[in-house]
Amino acid sequence: MTPDQLRNARATLGQMWGLKRPLHMSELGRALRLSGRDPGANIRDYERGTTRISGPLSVAVDMMLAGALPPDGLDNLNP
Repeated sequence: MTPDQLRNARATLGQMWGLKRPLHMSELGRALRLSGRDPGANIRDYERGTTRISGPLSVAVDMMLAGALPPDGLDNLNP
């Protein structure tokens, strides 16, 4: 997955999940259970190309794009 594909995935998932906007980076980070104080910082690094997007992260995003919901559901996107 490329940085642009991840950015496009955020937009698509936001629409699929009824938000009528792209997911915020922090929302996608929480949906993927990324660690740290700000899970969105990881997404920023992926989209900037400063951190390589791993295979498992790519698979998880592809599964969500195919209709899988985040393991913790949609209610947990916002803290």
